[in-house]
Amino acid sequence: MKNTIILLISIATFIACAKQKAEQVSTIDSTLQVRLDSILQNKLSELDATVGQVIVMEVQTGEIKASVGSDSILQESGLVRTASLLAALETKAVKLSDTIDVADGVLAIGKDTLCDHNWHRGGYGKITVKQSFGLASNIANYKIVKKVFENEQAFSEALAKYGYQVKDTSLVYNPLGYGILTTPLQNLTFFNYIAKSKTAIKEALEYSVSNGLAKPAQSDKVKVAGATGTIQLSNGEYAVEFCGYFPADNPKYSIIVSINKKGLPASGGLMAGDVFRQIVDIMDER
Repeated sequence: MKNTIILLISIATFIACAKQKAEQVSTIDSTLQVRLDSILQNKLSELDATVGQVIVMEVQTGEIKASVGSDSILQESGLVRTASLLAALETKAVKLSDTIDVADGVLAIGKDTLCDHNWHRGGYGKITVKQSFGLASNIANYKIVKKVFENEQAFSEALAKYGYQVKDTSLVYNPLGYGILTTPLQNLTFFNYIAKSKTAIKEALEYSVSNGLAKPAQSDKVKVAGATGTIQLSNGEYAVEFCGYFPADNPKYSIIVSINKKGLPASGGLMAGDVFRQIVDIMDER
C-alpha cells in the first residue's frame, strides 16, 4: 500500500483552468453536446459510476467543442504517467527503443511495493520503453524516472513545465499520478499540446492504442492515439480515464474521458477507452 500523501494543487492552476473553460463556452457544439451526454450517461449507468466528464477540444485552436458531465473534477489522475514519460524522453537520457526489465511484475522499494497489473501472471519481463508505456507498467515508469532524474525535486520541476504541481515529492508515486491534483481540462490541455508537437512520445501513444491496453479506444474509421489512466483515489474509488486525439497523423480533435467508479474491475482502457471510441466514431461521421 502506498504511504498517505497530502494532496494539494496550485490554486492559480485551478483558476486558470476554470477561466479557460468559461471563455470557451461560446464554442460549444450543441448537437455534439447532446450526443456525448447520452454516451457518457449510458456508460455511467452501465458501470454504476458516481461521476464522469467528457471534454472535446479542437487541437489547433484549443477551443472546447463539447463538455458534458461533472464540472472540474479535481483529483489525482493516472494520466500523469504520460507527462512522466515525456519528461524523461525530453532529457534524451532514455529512448522508446531502450529495454527495461520489469521482471515478475513486483518490485519492492524500501517499505513500498509496486505491482504491475499482470503480476499474478508472472509479469512482462524485459520489454521496451514503448511497450512498457502501452502496457501501463508501474515498475517501468518508476525505473525510467529513477534512471533519468537525480532526485524528487528534479522530477517535480520537470512536471511543473507541463503545469503539474507536486507538493509532497516521491519518485515512487508521483510518476503514477499520486500526490498531484489536476482536472480533466488540465490533462486535456496537456495532451492537446502533445497533439500539436513533434515529440517522440506520440509514437508511444499510437502504440498504446494499436497494441497496448488502450485497444478498446481503437476506431475502425480513423487512426487514434492516446493513453489510459487508472488510479485509486483517497476515498477508495477508482478514476478510470482515457485521453487522446485523432486522426493520429494529423490531429484535429483531442478528447478526455474521466469516470469515477466504486470497486474493481477498474480499467481506463476498457471503460473510458470505449467511450472515447464511440465519440470518435460519431465525430468522424460529421
